[in-house]
Amino acid sequence: MKVTLDLDKLFTAGKITKEEYDRLAEISKQSVKAHTFNVLIVLAGIAVAAGLVGMFPAFFSELVKFLVSAFNRDGVHFIIVAGLLLWGGLTRSGFQVGLSSLVILNWLGGSAFYEHGGYFLAIRQPAPTVLVFSFLSLAGLAVARQLPWDFERLALIFSRTCLFIVNMGFWVGSIWGSPYLGANIPDYIFATVWALALLAVGVWGAFEGRLFVVNLSVVFGSIHFYTQWFERLGANPGSLVAAGAIALLITYYLRGYNQKVRKSMEPVPQEKA
Repeated sequence: MKVTLDLDKLFTAGKITKEEYDRLAEISKQSVKAHTFNVLIVLAGIAVAAGLVGMFPAFFSELVKFLVSAFNRDGVHFIIVAGLLLWGGLTRSGFQVGLSSLVILNWLGGSAFYEHGGYFLAIRQPAPTVLVFSFLSLAGLAVARQLPWDFERLALIFSRTCLFIVNMGFWVGSIWGSPYLGANIPDYIFATVWALALLAVGVWGAFEGRLFVVNLSVVFGSIHFYTQWFERLGANPGSLVAAGAIALLITYYLRGYNQKVRKSMEPVPQEKA
C-alpha cells in the first residue's frame, strides 16, 4: 500500500524524530530521482523512435506491411501487447504496462489523432470496449492481489488504465450508442448503465480505501453529468450557471473526502496509541 505523508507537518507536531525525518526525506528524494530518470528515458525513447520513423518512412511502411502479411492484423497486435507486458514486467515499467492497454484499444478499432488546435479520440465499438476492458480491469485487480509489491504495482496500473478506457467507452456510447451483435444499443442505455456503474464503483472504492478509483469515478461522473446536461438542455446562461454551481459543490466535497482519507493515513500520536 502506498501512503502519502507530510513530513514537515509530522515533524512539527512531534510525531516523528529528526532522525526519522531525515531518513524518510532521503528515501523520498531517491524515489523522485529514480522516477524522473525513468520518465526521461521513456521520453527519449519515444523521441528516437518517432525520429527514426520520420527519417525512414518507406522502410517502416514496408516493415509494417510485411508483419501484417506474415501474422495478420490480430497477430501483430498480440505480439505488440505481449512484448509490452513482458518488457514492462522485466523492467518494472508501469509506462509499458499501461501502454499495452492502449494497444488493445487500437486492436478494437480505437484511435486518437490531432489537428491544429484539436485532439480527437475515436472509439468505434463502445459496447465491446466496455465489456473487454471491464473484464481486463477486474482481472488486473484480481491478479494484483496475488503478486509481490513490485509486480502488484504494475498489475494495478494496468487495471486502472483499463478502468479509464471503460469510462471513455461509456462516454462515447452515451452520445452515439453502439452496434453490437447485429443490433444497436441506444445511447440512453449507455447513459443509464454508466451512471449506475459509476455510483457502484465509487462506493466500492470508498469502502476499499482506493483513492484513485473514487477520484476517477467523481471525474467521469462529472463528465457524464455535464455531457447529458448540455446534450439535453443545451448551453444557455441558465444551464451554465447551474452547471457551475454544481461543479463547485462537487469540487468542495471531493476535496473534503481526499483530505479525510489522507488524514486517516497519518500515524496515531504515541500518547493516543
